[in-house]
Amino acid sequence: MSEKSIKLKGFAFMFLSSSLMGGIGAFARYINTSGDVISFSRNFSGVVCMILILLVTRRFGAVRDTRFSAGMLFSGIFLGLLSMLYVMSTQMTTLSNAAFLIYTGPIYSTLLATWLLKEPFTKGTALMLTAVFFGCLMIIGIINYTPETGVVIGLDLDPKYTAGNLVALLSGVAYGLFLFVSRYRSDVSGDVRAFYNFIFASLTIGVFIMMWQPDMSRMDASSWMWLVSAAVITGFGAFFLLTVAAKYLMASELACISYQETIMATLLGIAFFSEPLSMMQGVGGALIVAGGVGQIFFSTRTVKVEELPEKARGHQVHIEEVKPL
Repeated sequence: MSEKSIKLKGFAFMFLSSSLMGGIGAFARYINTSGDVISFSRNFSGVVCMILILLVTRRFGAVRDTRFSAGMLFSGIFLGLLSMLYVMSTQMTTLSNAAFLIYTGPIYSTLLATWLLKEPFTKGTALMLTAVFFGCLMIIGIINYTPETGVVIGLDLDPKYTAGNLVALLSGVAYGLFLFVSRYRSDVSGDVRAFYNFIFASLTIGVFIMMWQPDMSRMDASSWMWLVSAAVITGFGAFFLLTVAAKYLMASELACISYQETIMATLLGIAFFSEPLSMMQGVGGALIVAGGVGQIFFSTRTVKVEELPEKARGHQVHIEEVKPL
């Protein structure tokens, strides 16, 4: 199979995976319980999925041989937090707002890497950060536009969605922390990392469930059916397809296509729940997507460096190096 065919297969699997993940908000609208319960079922299905994959591929030895560390623990904790907060936000604000705001995460990760890992803060990063910042202001309504008033900047926010937008922003922060902490154990294989992530994500959400003791009395037969369907489709199915796609694509390619989740969530919100999406919110969402994808591009861009003639160099240089813009 050619490299192009392999890439196309990986893109197809990742497109399907991110599309299924984008449907969790729509499922949550039909389940009469809190977001933490829905998120727990989704992550627990990920645990089941990874156990089956490791059994079939006989990879449990890799789990046993992998050195456990605090980075693996905290990446699972932050995965649980971002998952729980995101599902909660889909029940409190529009699906498009929730999806766009969680994808501010890569920018927070970049800022942390600049601060703590001393990675260079480039002009490209500054441009992408600015795009995401103004995109957030447009999504939550601080920057608004109407034909009558023109562009208006203010804090006269729609109280119907204010709390949900805040929770969605917090899910983006948790997503950024998840991305940042995961960088400390890039040596761990994808299936082993996913196994630990889903275990500790489920345990994290389980702690909140025990603390909050969510009301399950309204869970009728229909709600249970939707809950199981959400776990199987947006959990097990999406995670399995993601695992398959990871065999064919690089991390940067996976991250770019994952933004399909925001498009799917927006389309579902408009089609099934008649949720409003103003022109300004659409522009804001586009800025967030462009900022996230642009940051991935700038972070992974490689350039060829010509090797100097032997007489002109005092030491050996590498032919290829990573050069931030």
